[in-house]
Parts: sequence; C-alpha cells; structure tokens
Amino acid sequence: MKTQRRAFLHSVAAACLAAFCVSVQAEPDLLQPDEAFRVLARRVDARVVELEYIIAPGYHLYRDRFSFKTDNPAVTVAGVELPPPLEKFDKAMGQNMRYYTERVAVRVRLAGANQTVKLVATAQGCAAIVGVCYAPITKAFSVPAMGGKQG
Repeated sequence: MKTQRRAFLHSVAAACLAAFCVSVQAEPDLLQPDEAFRVLARRVDARVVELEYIIAPGYHLYRDRFSFKTDNPAVTVAGVELPPPLEKFDKAMGQNMRYYTERVAVRVRLAGANQTVKLVATAQGCAAIVGVCYAPITKAFSVPAMGGKQG
C-alpha cells in the first residue's frame, strides 16, 4: 500500500513539474530594461531638457514612477511636464495606475546657474503581457552649459 501511495505521489509530482516546465517555456522572453525602455535626452532651450522614452510593444512606463535630480546643488529641477497618461487597473500593482506606452516625451525644467550638470532620470515600468515589473531604471545625462559659458 505504501509503495502504491509513494508511486502515486511521485507521478503527481512529476506531472506538476512537467506542467511547470511547459508554462515556463511558454512565457515570452523579457527584454532587458535598456531594450524595453530606451531613452534619449536633448536640450530644448537654456532651462529645459527633454527626455524621450521609447517603449517597446507590450511594455509600459508608470507616470508616477518618474523622478529627476541633478548632481549639482547650483542647478536644480524646477519642474517636470508630462503628457496626459493612460489609466487602468494594474494586476501587478493591485491598483489603478497611470502609464505610457510606445513613446513619451518628458520636459524637465532646470533652475540655477548656467553650468554643466548631470541630470539623473529614474523611471519604472512593466512588461504588460506577463505582468512582470522591472526595478527602477536610472540613467544619467550630461547637460552642458548653454553657449559654453559657465557660472
């Protein structure tokens, strides 16, 4: 009786393991963060830097997970302009979330001295297809002083 029960439990365990392996193989490959969320920066004028996030199909960035700072206390982030987001209930986060797909342009207004500064941008997104969220992604961009004049 014990032998039959043990054999039954082994076959159940093997079936569960086989089902798990099939489901793991069926999941699509996740892109690396730099592939899923590419970002380009350009200076728009003396006080504005625009960051364009290019979001891979099936992925999204959360509106409320953007943050920006500089490495120089003489130049600060004075404001951030974001376009209107999409909104839906996100199972991975367990609440309504505002997000962007495809592309989003974020304008960061700087205040302070006209100095070269490093702008540090942080964003977070998910692979919507499988409900997997990435850790926050941080990128740094060198923003030169306008007109080559410092101070």
